[in-house]
Amino acid sequence: MKRIFFTAIIFFFCCSIGFAQDSSIGKAFEKNGNIFYEDSTGTSFQLTNKGRDFDPVLHPNGKWVYFVRSFEGEFKNEVYYPKDGKVPEDEILKMELWRINVDGTDEKMLYQNSNAAIDHPSGYAYASLNNIQLSPNGDKVYFETAQWVTSDALNVMDPDGSNVKMLGPGNDTKIVLSARTFEDREKSYKGYIVTAQHRYWFYGGSYDWYYLFTPDLKKEIAPLGYDPAYFTDMGDIKYTDGSEKDLIGQN
Repeated sequence: MKRIFFTAIIFFFCCSIGFAQDSSIGKAFEKNGNIFYEDSTGTSFQLTNKGRDFDPVLHPNGKWVYFVRSFEGEFKNEVYYPKDGKVPEDEILKMELWRINVDGTDEKMLYQNSNAAIDHPSGYAYASLNNIQLSPNGDKVYFETAQWVTSDALNVMDPDGSNVKMLGPGNDTKIVLSARTFEDREKSYKGYIVTAQHRYWFYGGSYDWYYLFTPDLKKEIAPLGYDPAYFTDMGDIKYTDGSEKDLIGQN
């Protein structure tokens, strides 16, 4: 019964257009808390040296790398030790979103999260920032920040860090590059949002399902269920970050 239900839902998808991202622009990766860029010839360049950077994402134009920078200091056995004993401002451990050119120039902080949903066991408030996602043409930068106990907030900004907006609740967000639908063969979901939300049953209890939304998160197109591997495979969905390969076990 469950598979029939999910199959009915996934019939929203059908031969839609998309494009494969150009692998000739190179790739970005993290090593020992620093960001590196590898060009199309296989030559690598170290871009940052703070030792607290991770989750790099290369912009489709091949010129910029976005990444998350953690706060100064470190955790040891759930205890936070500030760098040089300096207590963080407001006692909040604030994570940041940065951008840097692939030649290592123009490093710039675009956003700092100062909202903490819950206190960390260390005694400090923990303002997380994670999961940078880009729209297919790179005109939108999505990311998640701590906001509620049961959910992160999904945010969007322009590529230069301007026009930051919180769209609403979202976890494990992906941006659609292409998908298929059986109802409207002219419909494209390119640039639409797939994200999980924590919701409540009418008679009590709660659940976390994934949903398909418009790029501004204002309109829900369809529920997709709790298993991203299943609906990704059924809908032949490709995401801008290429994560469908891991979800459905491709190499």
